[in-house]
Amino acid sequence: MTLFEVLQKWLGNRQRSYADGVALFKALATATQLEKYGAYFDAAPKAVGVWDHHFTMLIDQLSKIYRGITSMPKLYPAAKNEYQAPIEAADSEKNEKVAEMEKQIMEHEERMAELRQELDDVQESMPDADVHSIEEQLCEHAEAIDRLKKSVEELSKPGVKVVTVDSMPASIKAAYDRIKEITPLYAHLHAEIADEHKSDEERKPLAEELCKLDDERRKLWAKIDAWSEGKGTLEIDEQRPTYSDNATVRGYELARAVVRLKSNIKNAKDAAKRAKADGKETIYQNALKRLEKYEKELSEIEKELGSAE
Repeated sequence: MTLFEVLQKWLGNRQRSYADGVALFKALATATQLEKYGAYFDAAPKAVGVWDHHFTMLIDQLSKIYRGITSMPKLYPAAKNEYQAPIEAADSEKNEKVAEMEKQIMEHEERMAELRQELDDVQESMPDADVHSIEEQLCEHAEAIDRLKKSVEELSKPGVKVVTVDSMPASIKAAYDRIKEITPLYAHLHAEIADEHKSDEERKPLAEELCKLDDERRKLWAKIDAWSEGKGTLEIDEQRPTYSDNATVRGYELARAVVRLKSNIKNAKDAAKRAKADGKETIYQNALKRLEKYEKELSEIEKELGSAE
């Protein structure tokens, strides 16, 4: 969002913040305006009421800037820049409480990512296994996170948040680092299988190894996605895995995916049935979401396999 767009919203918002307005003024004002009013706006009391002369003057000056941008945009080149929200100083005790709650949220999220990995492993290796206890733990952690997030909601800032590698906890970063290790290995095996001079017998063990790496890569991405859910836009270099364009490799991958998805669908249905009977609404809804995702992916794969026959 540009500074001009934010200015429009600020002027039209009855609940506008004085601090946000001052930040907009400093970002947009001409040198003459800054010299004349900058120190004046900074000298306002800590709590500025809407009828305070500092606030009314600020509204007046930002209104003039708005009219200036629309009539003489060359005088306000910064209007096209992206807006960066000001960070207001907070009470140290409140900061400590928020930091502690955010630490607890991260711990719950890391444990949830581990549990989701454990759930996937169990469902793949033992399709008929009882995973009710794992789902119960996931629900408990999710509810704890909701409570903690509500406690710090009043301090949340609007705008798009970006999740990067630097913001990852150690266990999630380790998963991402492993993905980066797998990528060149996968590419090498892919090239070996695509070698037209190799026989089908020679390709088979290579394809099996490639599929194992692909499975591992997908599980690691699921762990990262589970951790990053709700945090904002995930901006990292590595690309999520897709099915290969090579017909031989793609055939192996799709065949394995069908087996995996059918197992996941059965487990998701069982989980939803148990959760509904036990009155566990959160677990029930999560199971339905997983079921919908698995069924959609399976339908697309079966359609592709059917058209290839």
